[in-house]
Amino acid sequence: MSSCQSNTAEAEKIPSEPLPTISVDGFVIGETDFANELQYHQNKNFDVVVQKAGQALVVKQLMHAQANKEGLLDNSKDEEQAIQELMSKHVRYEDPTDEDCARYFENNQEKFTTEPLMEVDHILLAAAKDDLPAREVAKTSANNLIGQLKNEPLLFPALAEQYSACPSKKTGGSLGQLSKGQTVPEFEKQLNRLEPGIASNPIESRYGFHVVNVTRKIPGKAMQYSMVEDKVKGYLIHRASHLAIQAYIQTLIEAADIEGIKMRFSEENIHI
Repeated sequence: MSSCQSNTAEAEKIPSEPLPTISVDGFVIGETDFANELQYHQNKNFDVVVQKAGQALVVKQLMHAQANKEGLLDNSKDEEQAIQELMSKHVRYEDPTDEDCARYFENNQEKFTTEPLMEVDHILLAAAKDDLPAREVAKTSANNLIGQLKNEPLLFPALAEQYSACPSKKTGGSLGQLSKGQTVPEFEKQLNRLEPGIASNPIESRYGFHVVNVTRKIPGKAMQYSMVEDKVKGYLIHRASHLAIQAYIQTLIEAADIEGIKMRFSEENIHI
């Protein structure tokens, strides 16, 4: 369903109030730098965006100052290279052993399953998401079709061809086998809750309302350790490195004089 495969981006956040003045060991972070950093942090609450951006800028300044202090910044390399050298010098962690990986797999087997599959037919009653009267009409039409299909489920292909606004109407409304990420999130979330058969209520998406028939639901299957061993090891290495980076940056934060922001430090504040 190509019309249902889409991604949305949050609207750009524009400061409505003056940004806080933040200083790190006497160095004042410029307002322009602060405003530019905001675009990299997403949240419906703008105060949270400001907090995250401010923390990221503090961490960047701490790293820059420390690299300069240790003589790692010079004309022969850019700042990113200098920061990487700083990390290599101070951040230490042990790679997970085979036993560590096997133990993690045993304790988290629910994370290692194949994606569930669903075979789905649908009828799309299209309506623009900002056209409320059209959406009410589409919802009513969808409910009427569901009532008809409850009594005569074999009519689904014919009704799909007659009423659906999706190209799948040519194949009786069939979307084939669907796995995670193949449809828009709001459709997928509701779809995953359904059991086989005609859904009792229409599913709403950005495109309108869908009459849905789940013809088959195939649950995910547990994977063997040999199939995910490399994935487990890669994840544990990544986690260990981030925890080590977090610990090092925390030492820089604790040693610095930071004004204008309270550092609520977590792994997501690391930007290298």
